[in-house]
Amino acid sequence: MDWLFIVKPGTDSAGGGSSAKDDMLALAGTEPRREWCLSRWRRVTAGDRLWIYFASPVREIAAVADIEDEPYEVSGSPRQPWKFTATLNLDATRRLHRDPVPLHALSNRNPQGVTRVKDCDLHLLLEHAGL
Repeated sequence: MDWLFIVKPGTDSAGGGSSAKDDMLALAGTEPRREWCLSRWRRVTAGDRLWIYFASPVREIAAVADIEDEPYEVSGSPRQPWKFTATLNLDATRRLHRDPVPLHALSNRNPQGVTRVKDCDLHLLLEHAGL
């Protein structure tokens, strides 16, 4: 299954690091295996893909990661009590960084939280990522 994961540079992040598009590309090359946080439990599972949508300054999908496990609950984080591990795909993230998918090109132009990628949008994402 494919999931859209929204980050807001400056406020959200993977594993506490920066979430800016350039920084995400750098992480894909240096520290690709990350813990990702969720505010609510989702049915993500090992083998699923995580398409990373940057909410600002330009609304676009510019990175992709492979999910390694199901979300697990963590204590002490009331705003994001769920975590899972995913590894950024360096080659696909490089391609998306150069040729991101603008949000307006997707059928879901107003995603909320972590949501499934619609079948009608998957081909476009795969094409831009070279997958």
